[in-house]
Amino acid sequence: MTTDFFNSIGNLPLLSADLWPAWVAGGAIGIFAFAQRWLTDQPLGCSAAFGNVCARAGSRLPLFQGDAHSRATDWKIWFLIGIFLGGLFASVSSGTWAAPTHFGALYEALMPQSALGRIAWWLLGGVLIGMGARMAGGCTSGHTINGVAMGSPASIVASILFFSAALGTAQIAQFLLNLKLGAA
Repeated sequence: MTTDFFNSIGNLPLLSADLWPAWVAGGAIGIFAFAQRWLTDQPLGCSAAFGNVCARAGSRLPLFQGDAHSRATDWKIWFLIGIFLGGLFASVSSGTWAAPTHFGALYEALMPQSALGRIAWWLLGGVLIGMGARMAGGCTSGHTINGVAMGSPASIVASILFFSAALGTAQIAQFLLNLKLGAA
Protein backbone atom coordinates (compact mmCIF):
# COMPACT_ATOMS: atom_id res chain seq x y z
CA MET A 1 0.00 0.00 0.00
CA THR A 2 1.18 3.49 -0.67
CA THR A 3 1.44 6.49 1.59
CA ASP A 4 -1.23 8.17 -0.55
CA PHE A 5 -3.75 5.52 0.52
CA PHE A 6 -3.10 6.20 4.21
CA ASN A 7 -3.13 9.95 3.63
CA SER A 8 -6.52 9.69 1.92
CA ILE A 9 -7.88 7.70 4.88
CA GLY A 10 -6.47 10.28 7.29
CA ASN A 11 -8.26 13.06 5.41
CA LEU A 12 -11.70 11.63 6.12
CA PRO A 13 -13.52 14.02 8.51
CA LEU A 14 -14.14 11.36 11.17
CA LEU A 15 -10.54 10.18 11.14
CA SER A 16 -8.70 13.48 10.70
CA ALA A 17 -8.84 14.49 14.39
CA ASP A 18 -5.91 13.78 16.70
CA LEU A 19 -8.12 11.37 18.62
CA TRP A 20 -11.15 9.51 17.42
CA PRO A 21 -14.42 10.57 19.04
CA ALA A 22 -15.34 8.37 22.00
CA TRP A 23 -18.70 7.49 20.46
CA VAL A 24 -16.96 6.00 17.39
CA ALA A 25 -14.55 3.85 19.38
CA GLY A 26 -17.17 2.88 21.97
CA GLY A 27 -19.76 2.14 19.32
CA ALA A 28 -17.33 -0.03 17.38
CA ILE A 29 -16.46 -1.99 20.54
CA GLY A 30 -20.16 -2.44 21.34
CA ILE A 31 -21.00 -3.65 17.84
CA PHE A 32 -18.03 -6.01 17.84
CA ALA A 33 -18.90 -7.39 21.30
CA PHE A 34 -22.51 -7.98 20.22
CA ALA A 35 -21.48 -9.59 16.93
CA GLN A 36 -18.93 -11.84 18.61
CA ARG A 37 -21.44 -13.00 21.22
CA TRP A 38 -24.09 -13.59 18.58
CA LEU A 39 -21.76 -15.45 16.19
CA THR A 40 -19.75 -17.51 18.68
CA ASP A 41 -21.82 -17.54 21.88
CA GLN A 42 -18.54 -16.57 23.59
CA PRO A 43 -17.89 -13.31 25.43
CA LEU A 44 -15.20 -10.87 24.38
CA GLY A 45 -12.09 -10.87 26.57
CA CYS A 46 -8.34 -10.37 26.38
CA SER A 47 -7.33 -12.74 29.17
CA ALA A 48 -9.02 -15.72 27.52
CA ALA A 49 -7.33 -14.93 24.21
CA PHE A 50 -3.98 -14.53 25.95
CA GLY A 51 -4.57 -17.93 27.58
CA ASN A 52 -4.91 -19.44 24.11
CA VAL A 53 -1.61 -17.84 23.08
CA CYS A 54 0.06 -19.32 26.19
CA ALA A 55 -1.45 -22.74 25.48
CA ARG A 56 -0.22 -22.68 21.85
CA ALA A 57 3.22 -21.53 23.05
CA GLY A 58 3.47 -24.79 24.98
CA SER A 59 2.61 -23.73 28.54
CA ARG A 60 1.89 -26.74 30.74
CA LEU A 61 0.36 -24.66 33.53
CA PRO A 62 -3.13 -25.93 34.45
CA LEU A 63 -4.28 -22.33 34.06
CA PHE A 64 -3.93 -22.63 30.28
CA GLN A 65 -5.34 -26.14 29.81
CA GLY A 66 -8.86 -27.45 29.31
CA ASP A 67 -11.75 -26.61 27.04
CA ALA A 68 -11.44 -22.84 27.53
CA HIS A 69 -8.05 -22.88 25.79
CA SER A 70 -8.50 -25.77 23.36
CA ARG A 71 -7.63 -25.51 19.68
CA ALA A 72 -11.35 -25.05 18.99
CA THR A 73 -11.16 -21.63 20.69
CA ASP A 74 -8.00 -20.43 18.91
CA TRP A 75 -10.12 -17.92 16.97
CA LYS A 76 -9.76 -15.76 20.13
CA ILE A 77 -6.14 -15.10 19.18
CA TRP A 78 -7.41 -12.99 16.29
CA PHE A 79 -8.93 -10.63 18.87
CA LEU A 80 -5.45 -9.89 20.26
CA ILE A 81 -4.07 -9.40 16.75
CA GLY A 82 -7.02 -7.09 16.04
CA ILE A 83 -6.24 -4.95 19.09
CA PHE A 84 -2.74 -4.32 17.72
CA LEU A 85 -3.92 -3.75 14.14
CA GLY A 86 -6.78 -1.49 15.28
CA GLY A 87 -4.38 0.66 17.28
CA LEU A 88 -2.02 0.82 14.33
CA PHE A 89 -4.89 1.81 12.01
CA ALA A 90 -6.11 4.49 14.44
CA SER A 91 -2.58 5.88 14.73
CA VAL A 92 -1.92 5.92 10.99
CA SER A 93 -5.34 7.31 10.10
CA SER A 94 -5.12 10.13 12.66
CA GLY A 95 -1.60 11.04 11.55
CA THR A 96 -0.13 10.73 15.04
CA TRP A 97 2.38 8.29 16.41
CA ALA A 98 3.89 8.00 19.86
CA ALA A 99 6.75 5.72 20.74
CA PRO A 100 5.33 2.68 22.60
CA THR A 101 7.65 3.35 25.53
CA HIS A 102 6.59 6.99 26.12
CA PHE A 103 3.74 7.12 28.61
CA GLY A 104 3.90 10.74 29.75
CA ALA A 105 5.39 12.88 32.51
CA LEU A 106 3.82 10.99 35.43
CA TYR A 107 5.26 7.72 34.14
CA GLU A 108 8.69 9.28 33.64
CA ALA A 109 8.67 10.77 37.15
CA LEU A 110 7.63 7.59 38.98
CA MET A 111 9.35 4.81 37.04
CA PRO A 112 12.94 3.71 37.60
CA GLN A 113 15.37 5.42 35.23
CA SER A 114 17.21 2.24 34.20
CA ALA A 115 15.88 0.01 31.45
CA LEU A 116 16.32 -3.03 33.72
CA GLY A 117 14.29 -1.35 36.47
CA ARG A 118 11.48 -0.51 34.04
CA ILE A 119 11.45 -4.05 32.66
CA ALA A 120 11.19 -5.41 36.23
CA TRP A 121 8.22 -3.12 36.94
CA TRP A 122 6.55 -4.08 33.65
CA LEU A 123 6.97 -7.78 34.44
CA LEU A 124 5.65 -7.32 37.99
CA GLY A 125 2.71 -5.33 36.67
CA GLY A 126 1.96 -7.99 34.05
CA VAL A 127 2.05 -10.77 36.64
CA LEU A 128 -0.26 -8.82 38.96
CA ILE A 129 -2.68 -8.06 36.12
CA GLY A 130 -2.70 -11.71 35.04
CA MET A 131 -3.26 -12.94 38.59
CA GLY A 132 -6.02 -10.40 39.11
CA ALA A 133 -7.74 -11.40 35.87
CA ARG A 134 -7.65 -15.07 36.88
CA MET A 135 -8.88 -14.32 40.42
CA ALA A 136 -11.72 -12.21 39.00
CA GLY A 137 -12.64 -14.91 36.48
CA GLY A 138 -11.83 -12.63 33.56
CA CYS A 139 -10.27 -9.34 32.55
CA THR A 140 -11.63 -5.82 32.40
CA SER A 141 -12.78 -6.18 28.80
CA GLY A 142 -14.58 -9.45 29.47
CA HIS A 143 -16.32 -8.29 32.63
CA THR A 144 -16.95 -4.64 31.86
CA ILE A 145 -17.83 -4.80 28.17
CA ASN A 146 -19.69 -8.11 28.05
CA GLY A 147 -20.56 -9.10 31.61
CA VAL A 148 -22.10 -5.77 32.59
CA ALA A 149 -23.99 -5.61 29.28
CA MET A 150 -25.44 -9.04 30.05
CA GLY A 151 -26.32 -8.01 33.61
CA SER A 152 -23.97 -10.47 35.31
CA PRO A 153 -23.82 -9.63 39.04
CA ALA A 154 -20.26 -10.97 39.29
CA SER A 155 -19.18 -8.76 36.37
CA ILE A 156 -20.85 -5.71 37.87
CA VAL A 157 -18.99 -6.25 41.16
CA ALA A 158 -15.71 -6.97 39.34
CA SER A 159 -16.11 -3.81 37.24
CA ILE A 160 -16.79 -1.69 40.33
CA LEU A 161 -13.62 -3.12 41.87
CA PHE A 162 -11.62 -2.48 38.66
CA PHE A 163 -12.67 1.17 38.58
CA SER A 164 -12.14 1.60 42.33
CA ALA A 165 -8.64 0.15 42.07
CA ALA A 166 -7.87 2.44 39.12
CA LEU A 167 -9.07 5.51 41.02
CA GLY A 168 -7.11 4.50 44.10
CA THR A 169 -3.99 3.81 42.08
CA ALA A 170 -4.28 7.20 40.34
CA GLN A 171 -4.59 8.93 43.71
CA ILE A 172 -1.56 7.08 45.11
CA ALA A 173 0.46 7.87 41.97
CA GLN A 174 -0.46 11.56 42.24
CA PHE A 175 0.53 11.55 45.93
CA LEU A 176 3.88 9.94 45.11
CA LEU A 177 4.47 12.38 42.28
CA ASN A 178 3.77 15.33 44.60
CA LEU A 179 6.20 13.85 47.17
CA LYS A 180 8.88 13.40 44.53
CA LEU A 181 8.40 16.89 43.06
CA GLY A 182 8.26 18.43 46.53
CA ALA A 183 11.51 16.73 47.48
CA ALA A 184 13.30 17.86 44.29
